[in-house]
Amino acid sequence: MSTMKITHAGYSTPKVKLISGRTLELGVAKSKMVRIYSRNSGALLKQIKSNEDGVYKAYLPYDAAYLIVGVDENKIFNATAQDNVGAK
Repeated sequence: MSTMKITHAGYSTPKVKLISGRTLELGVAKSKMVRIYSRNSGALLKQIKSNEDGVYKAYLPYDAAYLIVGVDENKIFNATAQDNVGAK
């Protein structure tokens, strides 16, 4: 089972928010592809790869909501999604 944890932390301004998280595979941190989509339009905004500790970070506009999807490039595990992610 592949999982993804979203952590809202760190840097933010009235215009930019840091969205960070960690990708896990069977409870172990793994590097995975992370895709960030606009919740409003469905457009792909960013595609980043988490580091070897599974950590990823993205700076995104503060006043929007996002769909974040972790993808297993080896196609063994299904994608994991976090919906409606944004500034709290």
